[in-house]
Amino acid sequence: MRYTQVSRANNSFGARSRQSANPLRTISFVAIIGLFLLGGLHVALARTASRVTHKTDRVNTTTPRVSLLSARRAPNSLSVITRTGKVSRAFANIASDFPSQSCVAVEWMGTRLGAFNPSKALIPASTTKLVTAAVALEVLKPEFVYTTKVHGSLDAAGSVPDLYFVGGGDPVIVRNEYVASEKYPTTSGTSLEKLADSLVAAGLKRVTGSVVGVDSRYDNLRFVDVWPDEFHFTESGPLGALVVDDGVVLGQNTKPDDPAVAAAIELQNLLNARGVLFGALPRRDVLPANIPEIANIQSAPLTAMVQEMMVNSDNNTAELLIKEIGYASKGTGSTAAGLEAVKEQLVKWKIDKDVLLFDGSGLASEGRIPCDTLMSLLNTFSTVMPNFMAVAGETGTIRDSFDGTAVAGKLRGKTGTLNGVKALVGYLPITNADPVTFSLLMNKSGIDNQGSYRPIWYSLAEVLNRASASPSVEQLTP
Repeated sequence: MRYTQVSRANNSFGARSRQSANPLRTISFVAIIGLFLLGGLHVALARTASRVTHKTDRVNTTTPRVSLLSARRAPNSLSVITRTGKVSRAFANIASDFPSQSCVAVEWMGTRLGAFNPSKALIPASTTKLVTAAVALEVLKPEFVYTTKVHGSLDAAGSVPDLYFVGGGDPVIVRNEYVASEKYPTTSGTSLEKLADSLVAAGLKRVTGSVVGVDSRYDNLRFVDVWPDEFHFTESGPLGALVVDDGVVLGQNTKPDDPAVAAAIELQNLLNARGVLFGALPRRDVLPANIPEIANIQSAPLTAMVQEMMVNSDNNTAELLIKEIGYASKGTGSTAAGLEAVKEQLVKWKIDKDVLLFDGSGLASEGRIPCDTLMSLLNTFSTVMPNFMAVAGETGTIRDSFDGTAVAGKLRGKTGTLNGVKALVGYLPITNADPVTFSLLMNKSGIDNQGSYRPIWYSLAEVLNRASASPSVEQLTP
């Protein structure tokens, strides 16, 4: 349009020039108009140029000889994708096998490869001990040891009025005969025979009174209040700061109500067998002031206590650890104080959501834990926790499981069992790779029967066993 209009204007001025009497004026006028047109064109071109992004200097490129997606360019990524893909596909094939009231999670190399209701809080049974173990290691520290002491005013003739047997909370003080009778033998026990020998070596020959059991470190609540009565004296308890042989007195059919008295009886029997004479029966009391220590005995480190608890699912050890956590954190050796400290630690770790705890062992069916919480603990403690767990087909509560399977002798796990509850959490070590981490909680009537839970356990184990170190990065690198 604009160029058309300019053309018409030029024709008009040409007609007038033939009639003009002053040619110089006409030429000047046309020159001025031309300048205006050139100026306008320059402005227009400048504005257009300002809206155009200048191209950078041209770079000569060549077509790559190797595809960007080739294994030669991304061996690490392809190795991970190939290896994890085998596990995730296998998990998808068994996802429908889990009861509706279940939670499951499988992770490997920092990736979740399969899950079913992982955030659903369910009854955890003895997998609660994983929480107890983790918090104990954090609060008490791995090198922590229990110390059990014996006090008495020993004279030159080797006589004392009373011998005070002072408990320090050690849950695994045992006699050799008791260990031989256990379904799951104590592996890191504190030898009562060794303590008796130390007293004799110190010169003890006669106690005119008796052995006095002292368990004032913890409270006097012998059982967790929400436990059913049938668990008392059988599954756990009576609890106290001085316990020998889980409260059993060898040769007696039932446990005494007071574990401190039972412990005093056991020590007095051993000393009597070593020739020490006594003038009265064992009893329970407090330690008077200014009574010197004659001998003491220390437990194995906390790591051994945790292993004992996890491998054999030792309920007494779990409950006394909770009391010790309370003693260390709150100054009160009680289940309530210990659980308060556990809750605070879970909050610090940001994994407390929907967790309900009533004890340290998992005997309380009111407890609830999501698989996500258990997975977080398994991952956080992955460098040490596998060493604390039972080995499939070999030790502890899974010594009779997974026989003849590919995971026998390899899978490390913590079981959980209550009426209508079956659980298994742990690790499957992989040669030259990180272990596979897994958690499985199942809540369903009858699920604790072997015919119900074992097929699911074994199917999950087959999924875990799909993990391998092959193909490695080296195998995929040209």
